[in-house]
Amino acid sequence: MKKLFVLLAVFLVAAMIVAVEPEYAIEDFNGKPGGTLYLSTTSGPKTLNPFWSQETSSSDIIDYFSDSLFNSDNKGMPTVPALATKWWFSDDGKTVFFQIRKGIVWSDGEPFTIEDVYWTFTKVALVEGMTANGPGGAMDANDQLPVVEIVDDYTISFTWSVPNVWGFKWVGYTGILPKHVLEEAVENGKFSEAWTVADIDKIVGMGPFLPVEYTEGVRVVLERNPNYYRFDKNGVRLPYLDKVVYLIVPDLNTELLKFEAGEIDLYGPTAENFPRIKEQAEEKGWVVGVGGPALGSQFIAFNWVTKDPVKREWFRNEHFRKAFVYMLDRGTLIETLYNGLGSPLYGPVSPSSGFYYPEIEKFAYKYSIIRARLELKKGGFSWNANGELVDKDGNVVEFNLMTNAGNNVREAIGNILVDSAKKLGMKINFTPIQFNTLVQKLLTPDYEAIIIGLTGSVDPGSGWNVWRLDGGLHFWNYSPELRPDTVPEEIWWSPDWEKRIDEIFRIQTSAVDEQERYNLFAEFQMICAEHMPLVYTVAQNYLYALKGNIHLANPEPNPAAGMLWKVYGIWKEGE
Repeated sequence: MKKLFVLLAVFLVAAMIVAVEPEYAIEDFNGKPGGTLYLSTTSGPKTLNPFWSQETSSSDIIDYFSDSLFNSDNKGMPTVPALATKWWFSDDGKTVFFQIRKGIVWSDGEPFTIEDVYWTFTKVALVEGMTANGPGGAMDANDQLPVVEIVDDYTISFTWSVPNVWGFKWVGYTGILPKHVLEEAVENGKFSEAWTVADIDKIVGMGPFLPVEYTEGVRVVLERNPNYYRFDKNGVRLPYLDKVVYLIVPDLNTELLKFEAGEIDLYGPTAENFPRIKEQAEEKGWVVGVGGPALGSQFIAFNWVTKDPVKREWFRNEHFRKAFVYMLDRGTLIETLYNGLGSPLYGPVSPSSGFYYPEIEKFAYKYSIIRARLELKKGGFSWNANGELVDKDGNVVEFNLMTNAGNNVREAIGNILVDSAKKLGMKINFTPIQFNTLVQKLLTPDYEAIIIGLTGSVDPGSGWNVWRLDGGLHFWNYSPELRPDTVPEEIWWSPDWEKRIDEIFRIQTSAVDEQERYNLFAEFQMICAEHMPLVYTVAQNYLYALKGNIHLANPEPNPAAGMLWKVYGIWKEGE
């Protein structure tokens, strides 16, 4: 009798576990199931291990089956619940808590548990040598990694020595691994060898699709995860598509031809071939569109610590820099180089970022030689009897401008500035040089003025190395501490507004509230628009094309979230 009672108790406990109501994610979609989405890539994956992937050809495939605690919205912000239903911070901001979904399972049917999350971080992600990039992204301002603790069956916490917004995002975006599948490889010291492309049929994930076939140089095939935890509003389990197939093409021209031939469904045109695509769109039933500008930036920088004291004063004069904003004919540049498919930039944050502050557009400096002349006058410049621009001491304005040879956009910017400068009695000696030489001159710093660019990010905080006074890429005003051999203490100077930018970038790392960070970066953008430490130019817009029977989940494809955003909500008509 006692044995029977024990068996009944075990059965009841098991039943209670099974009876946990699954916390599925419900999406506001109304699509139709079925069909195959055909895409293209120029290279196949090198690995399927999320922590040892270092190239987009691998990560593009991994992203289909690997999932994280939260995902990005279509502005690139971490607001979409994924494996976690919610997250919150302690009162002191040092601890973040994640509550995971109840009752959902891996693609192989095994339960997804808090142990999967805890094990992923404590045995892999936060362990030195266990990943290709190391755990540095999770460290706080004191170079400390978080302490990870299981709070209860569905809650986990990460605690730093100080508030750490970057660590929070790093944790939230980290792909969670199936402990039951990979624990043995980790314990045997063979995790880096796990999930090679040869293991393509052994992958287990929480994402919407699973890779099932890879033929090198030919294609990659992914099939829907039958246990995916998202449903549409009608109760249909997502994803809608049965398969996603990547055709591997040798080059971008072949990709264009395959889209025109109807062999692939989505295509990202260049500005050069966009008119060709648009011309055929109506006849072939394509949808073509132009999204926001790229996240990166291109700008003109003046060296505030250049050796020549006369030129130093010019470059530190914000009216001088503002004159260059007016001297640049962005409209002509966009038409000539981007077929009109570009946008003017007036600050360091792209309009495609959720941190973009539209108020800076009131500083939208339109092309005007007259206004450039007025700014120069405000800065104490004038013109001599020969029509040459001179400073308050009578020095004729002439300086050297460089960029990297072969970059058509930057060379065009340089040539436009040379022509505009002539109209103002200013002489610019413009010289494109080899890229590595240019970078070396930028870092030394051994230049007067330069046209260059930086890759961008949705979150401006990633640019701390550029904007802090002690930043390794604060190239227009390197500090004496950072460049003692080339920047003597006695020549260094920093205005109050630049010091405020430095302060903003220090404060934002410990601000865990996104609205607070938005406000800080709004102030940062306004300072840059008003004082122009760098003179921003133009950016190409995000371009896309797709067959008319493809219904995207993203209403506005953009650089932060492209056509494949929420791929589980894409559906194909007529299949």
